[in-house]
Amino acid sequence: MNRLKNTGLVLCGLVLGLSLSAPAAQAVESLKATLSTNRILVDGQEVRLTAYNINGSNYVWLRDIGKAVGFEVYWDSENGCVQVESGKPYTGEEPAKDEVIKPTPQPEPTVPANDADVDAMKQDIVDRTNAIRREQGISALTVNAKLMQAAQVRADEMAASGIYSHTRPDGRKSNTVTDSRYTGENIHSISELYLEQQQKTLSEAVVELWSNSKAHADNMTSSRYGEIGVGLARGVNQNGLDCWYCVQVFLLDGCKVTWVDTPAMK
Repeated sequence: MNRLKNTGLVLCGLVLGLSLSAPAAQAVESLKATLSTNRILVDGQEVRLTAYNINGSNYVWLRDIGKAVGFEVYWDSENGCVQVESGKPYTGEEPAKDEVIKPTPQPEPTVPANDADVDAMKQDIVDRTNAIRREQGISALTVNAKLMQAAQVRADEMAASGIYSHTRPDGRKSNTVTDSRYTGENIHSISELYLEQQQKTLSEAVVELWSNSKAHADNMTSSRYGEIGVGLARGVNQNGLDCWYCVQVFLLDGCKVTWVDTPAMK
């Protein structure tokens, strides 16, 4: 049996280890776990993790953190312990002891080599977004050339400035990138290291991360939006890692964009 799957929160182990003395029994009785409503963010992006609030502290399953952040966690039956391996992607499964070491499978190229590849990535993001909408019975978004231009401006200015924010480098709001105030925006900064660890393409990873964040998912599946633009730009994140700045710009159905700004500077 996979012991990891039955491993509870750290505090649960503490409770089981308490003696049966009266003070300890009272301590156990006083511990009550309730589902936490606090938001959890990974690299600035909200993720959906089940957390419990116990005496004012949040407790999260270690394996869920490994899955969200991208490191290996499993129960080591031979040594009777939980193993955490920071350099390996999450599987949650204990490796076979007699397993022959095989070459690490090479992930699909995550870094587009030219403009044609970048355009293909953008279209894949649109297609994956529309696939999610179809699953929920929502009409597909239409690609808008002006929104594509606006999303690229937003990606370019974040990559150039290193400022990852819905606020533009010059302090203006993100919706000033066009002449329409009826737009919505999703952004994400994804390191190439993360893509290598997860063995995912850029478009696959970013749509998945947006889908796991309620605010971003709401934008992608809103029936109020009818058109979309996507921008991608390579840069460096706040941790000094090579990354991609990814942007989706949405436009309310029935609205128009006739003008797009140039990238803002600090």
